[in-house]
Amino acid sequence: MAIIKRTTEAFADLPPIVVAEEQFDEICEVSELLIDAIPEVGRFLERELERARLVPLFRVPLDVVTVGSTAEFIFGATGRVERLALALPENAVSREGVVSLASPVGVALLGMKIGNTISWNTRYGDQRSLKVIGVQRNR
Repeated sequence: MAIIKRTTEAFADLPPIVVAEEQFDEICEVSELLIDAIPEVGRFLERELERARLVPLFRVPLDVVTVGSTAEFIFGATGRVERLALALPENAVSREGVVSLASPVGVALLGMKIGNTISWNTRYGDQRSLKVIGVQRNR
């Protein structure tokens, strides 16, 4: 019971996220590969999957970022606005306007709703954040 309570408390400061059931297995495979290749991103994705609420894709609200949707967001304290499509790693290679789920920004966007902000630490200990301000469902 104490482990569940600590986990719930650890997630309390994070915005809720929603992940499509149909995409969950593929995203889990990405997480497993990342644990070996880029451990800090793999752990970040693993944490997000642990706290995600799974729903069928047709029930995911249109204001939530899914794999295949395009998100508009404010990146950190710079206030720079970005617009990127979230893609699985194999679909993001060398494509302009696309962010891979194998990147910290891609993981941060997954399941986020318009208006939500999330922060994470880089491998160097710097903190980054983004706030989702728009979502377009592409598929």
